[in-house]
Amino acid sequence: MGRLSRLRAWINRDDGRFYRAGNTAIGPLSIIGGLAFVTSLILSQLHRHVDLHVGWPIGVGIVGLVSWCLGGVADDRRDGT
Repeated sequence: MGRLSRLRAWINRDDGRFYRAGNTAIGPLSIIGGLAFVTSLILSQLHRHVDLHVGWPIGVGIVGLVSWCLGGVADDRRDGT
């Protein structure tokens, strides 16, 4: 067993000490929210060059952050935690 395999097995152990260990599924609302948030960061850098109003990156960022958080809550409910 390699070093990384042992480390992964140690991280993903389930001995009850952690709230949740390991990988979980990411729902579509979380993915869309994350992409919208990243898009707002890109728009905030380009709004001067593309002649966008500053409200567009702010609005897209708020919508992305809210949907990301709501997606996280929905993902937690779906996982049963």
